[in-house]
Amino acid sequence: MQVRRTQVSLRGGANVQVYDTGEGPALLMLHAGVSDHRMWDDQWERLQNHFRLVRFDWRGFGETAHTPGEFSYAEDVLRIMDALHIDRAILMAASFGGGVAIQVAVEHPERVAKMVLVGPGVPGYHGHNPPHVEREFRRADEAWDRGDTTDFLSRMEALWIIGPGRQEAQVDPGYLARARTLLASIDRPQNGAESDGGGRLAVGQLNRLTIPTLVVVGDQDVPEVMDAAQYLRGALPDVELEVIHDAAHLPNLEKPVAFHQVLSRWLGMRKGAS
Repeated sequence: MQVRRTQVSLRGGANVQVYDTGEGPALLMLHAGVSDHRMWDDQWERLQNHFRLVRFDWRGFGETAHTPGEFSYAEDVLRIMDALHIDRAILMAASFGGGVAIQVAVEHPERVAKMVLVGPGVPGYHGHNPPHVEREFRRADEAWDRGDTTDFLSRMEALWIIGPGRQEAQVDPGYLARARTLLASIDRPQNGAESDGGGRLAVGQLNRLTIPTLVVVGDQDVPEVMDAAQYLRGALPDVELEVIHDAAHLPNLEKPVAFHQVLSRWLGMRKGAS
């Protein structure tokens, strides 16, 4: 199917290449902070006969460079929707992208038809990790601060791609190779950019958000993400939580068949649809 490409100008002079394919209800794919837009490759192929699919790289990831100055990731989503003449869309978002999607929904619920949140962050909510996991996050931060990209990416891989409860030998090597390639794309210079961190506080506002929401997590994800998923299940009025077995932070990438089964049922796609 034809892929349309549109360069969209964002606040501060940043430019983002937006990929757009298919027809039907708009579905925006918002990638995780440990990946880029390619993390949705499997869903891109499976869903393009059912939806108008849109994906891109956040500022500072993959193909999109930072530019100096303040900006908002949530505002970027709305500008992209406007540029593509999309009034309302399903937001399918992972991790950090999930936090951005929640912020868009809180601030502009009229623009969001549904949300699919994969291992999401929640603006203003802080889950809990056991001490050994927190120690690894601190060491990753220290590696970043001293400019040791190799050590930083290795620790990010152990936490997010493999999962703190597994060893590398327990993970499918094909998935691991793909995830490593995507993880390497996040190392982009800041160039004086100052973001709002993905959004302002959403905690305390979610009980008013009636947008149908599917939350999907892998059972090998870090504990704070599992906490956030349970928080969303209790806070959102119209929510379903699904846990995918033997998957870490990117279950759509690691277990695409299981993920599609959950997603297609929730979206109401006919049984057997690719």
